[in-house]
Amino acid sequence: MSVTSFPLTLRVTVSGATPDELREKARAQALSFFGPSSELDIISAEAESDEERPDHYRAIVKFRRVA
Repeated sequence: MSVTSFPLTLRVTVSGATPDELREKARAQALSFFGPSSELDIISAEAESDEERPDHYRAIVKFRRVA
């Protein structure tokens, strides 16, 4: 059986009250997936109002591990 290696991206969706909270939650999920000592690139990040929770925002962030 051959081992195939290719880069993966991870898309996470988080909710929080501040930009810093969104960043920390997204980063924590990415490090959980890629490993706690991984160096990460952010491919894209978008935030919007969270209609289910007033005064909160939802962000979708795409990460890639630096090779």
